[in-house]
Amino acid sequence: MHIKALAAAALALPLFASAQTAPKDAWLQHVGKNMPTAFCTQQMYFRQCFTVSVQECEAAAAAATRDCISKHAADIPPTLTMPDDGRRWGGVIGKCAGTATELALIRKRISNARCNDPKQWQ
Repeated sequence: MHIKALAAAALALPLFASAQTAPKDAWLQHVGKNMPTAFCTQQMYFRQCFTVSVQECEAAAAAATRDCISKHAADIPPTLTMPDDGRRWGGVIGKCAGTATELALIRKRISNARCNDPKQWQ
């Protein structure tokens, strides 16, 4: 799975980039709103290596992101120290959501040299 590129895209969420801390609830809301969009831009893995529309991609990624936020929310501290906690927990949720999105879309995956090479997506 090409998780590094997916998590990196989600971590490029600008809202909290200059903040020293972020409240957990606001950060999770931001991640839930923006991670599916980040996963499904035209240049990203899910749009390049799956025959899905942006709407199909975002629906699968949004469901996966919601599930992963629910799965990991109890472990996330009430206040995140930025940017380190944002990267750490964004990576956890991103890896979880990326894997779940790939599983949800697996029947639509394209097999070619670029899509089959994890180095292309790191």
